[in-house]
Amino acid sequence: MILLTKYTPYYKRLLKLALPVVIAQAGQLTTQFADTAMVGQYGGNDPVPLAAVSLGSSLFLLIYLAAMGLAMSITPLVGEHYARGNRRRVGHLFLNGIVYSIAIGVVGTAIALALRPFIGVLGEWMSSPGESVEAVSEMALPYYDMLVWSIMPLMIFLAVKQFLEGLGTTKIAMWITLLGNIANVALNYIFIFGKCGLEPMGAEGAGLATLISRVGQMGAIIAVFYLWRRLRIYRTFFSRKAVTFKHISSLIKIGFPISFQMILESAAFILTSILALSFGKVAAGSMQVAFSIANVAWMITVAIGSAATILVSHIHGNRHTEELRPTVTATYHLGLLWATLMAIIFVTLREPIAAIFTDNTEVIALTAELMLLIAIYQFSDSIQGLSISLMRGMQDVKIIMPIVLCSYLVLNIPIGILLAYHFDMGCRGLVIGLIVGLSSAALMTALRLRKKVTEAGK
Repeated sequence: MILLTKYTPYYKRLLKLALPVVIAQAGQLTTQFADTAMVGQYGGNDPVPLAAVSLGSSLFLLIYLAAMGLAMSITPLVGEHYARGNRRRVGHLFLNGIVYSIAIGVVGTAIALALRPFIGVLGEWMSSPGESVEAVSEMALPYYDMLVWSIMPLMIFLAVKQFLEGLGTTKIAMWITLLGNIANVALNYIFIFGKCGLEPMGAEGAGLATLISRVGQMGAIIAVFYLWRRLRIYRTFFSRKAVTFKHISSLIKIGFPISFQMILESAAFILTSILALSFGKVAAGSMQVAFSIANVAWMITVAIGSAATILVSHIHGNRHTEELRPTVTATYHLGLLWATLMAIIFVTLREPIAAIFTDNTEVIALTAELMLLIAIYQFSDSIQGLSISLMRGMQDVKIIMPIVLCSYLVLNIPIGILLAYHFDMGCRGLVIGLIVGLSSAALMTALRLRKKVTEAGK
């Protein structure tokens, strides 16, 4: 009770920022959850549509997370100078952040288009003996195309969202994302199943719904930026001369290590999904369902971490170092509490949850097994995710790159492949590899954060 009382003010600050971010952050991946669930119901006993969404979204997710990681540099830099009261610098950072994000959108779209042929050959490359998954690849292409064209509106939305979070404002993105999700689900129903006089589009319809909802979210947040009087002061500092290499390079300096970490971590999950194709359609579909469920749980951790980034960036800007340690401790408390709750749910309700996505009994059974393993890594995933978010707020990000290289390239992927193929554990072995990688990242990032907090307190 004494412990709770001591940290109560910090819990309140985190939750005040995190609760809106729960919806805003989770909304970016909730569309994948809705696509998976509705396409699974559309396919019924046929696992091909579900596997197609798995393939298309897995390849796209790598590009999306890399771009989002780069955009995340806007929040700690804006937060630092906002806390210091330097409105001119905040305005300049925002303008440069918009230019920076548009450039990321252009490059991201070009890369995604260049990778498109990879989906076409992936079915033959990863097919298991005696089983072809060409139908999966063919169905994945139109879905993937829709996601590719949503990159630019998504990046513009993220630029404004990350700026507002740097100001400590999280509710606007929450409402816009909530409305976008509602629109996405409604459009999913219409396009996937062929309602309102339209022909059923299946997986392609899910992609089209996502594209339309993201364009709408971009338009809404741009309207807020121009109509909200509070932001008028920052627009007065907009000029061509304000766009400088110095500002862009400061964003890249923070954003690149964050993006690098997100690329490697997401690549480990994506490679796991792709390798699951070699064990057949049921394994691929089961992995997609299991990871979709895990992503929803992960987004709450991301929300807590985003709130922590905002608070720590303000502490860093104000130089109120005495508040750093209790903020870090309170962040871990909330994150581990959520991880415990999710682990319990994943263990006790694994079969009913899997049945939401598909009627295929084989997919349900394998998904339930995978969720037991996913329940285990909730704790290490929470610790490493929160530690990196706190380090981002302190702008201590360079060290993240060697940590994730060791965790995912040296440990996670090789161990997962060894267990899956040499020891014949299949996709279960791949997930155990993830447990090893995430645990390694959790240990190293937590030790690094402890060192930096101790140094700040001296």
